[in-house]
Amino acid sequence: MFAFLKGTIRAKDLLGGQEDRVVLEVSGVGFEIRMSPRSILALPDTGEEALVHTLLAVRENDLTIFGFESASERKLFQALQKVSGVGPKMALSLVGTLGASQLVTAVEQEDTRMISQAPGVGKKVAERIVLELKGKLDAFSKSLSGAGADAAAYTSGQTRDEVRSILEGLGYTITEINLALTEIGKEDVIPEDVEGLVRSCLRYLGAASVK
Repeated sequence: MFAFLKGTIRAKDLLGGQEDRVVLEVSGVGFEIRMSPRSILALPDTGEEALVHTLLAVRENDLTIFGFESASERKLFQALQKVSGVGPKMALSLVGTLGASQLVTAVEQEDTRMISQAPGVGKKVAERIVLELKGKLDAFSKSLSGAGADAAAYTSGQTRDEVRSILEGLGYTITEINLALTEIGKEDVIPEDVEGLVRSCLRYLGAASVK
């Protein structure tokens, strides 16, 4: 029903779990949009204008608008819900935690450990996602293989794991870490070693914290 909404951000609530939301004012109407912490952190500041890709989920008497950073994330959110046992909240957790290209790469490489990093996603669910979606995400792989591909495309799984372990030890959440890796993946020069990647992540996280 809503492909996207464009308006002014009136509130950004990071309350944890299913309560993370954005209120977007469009032509005098405030729309409550459920988004992942990662996507909320990537939005402009409150009071600024933003475009949010959206999908209206209808369940019995419940109407929920889910929001995403891109149309690709929106489509991937829909694809995930075709997997047995994956509902909209889990699909949002997956897309929001890993990002579109990182999640697609994890599925294609059968990286269930990576998929399991999303809150609420256990090993069995991750295995089911790989089983049911592997080989069916070619369109996403092609659209995400060029400019803008995130960290999954430029470092080995071992390097990413080491970087995450170090940053988690410094107190950062997996959401913050994946967001940093995603943004660094868009840069022209990307560190290939653990030390360089950690430094780049810390620079990004430090800059984000003072916005």
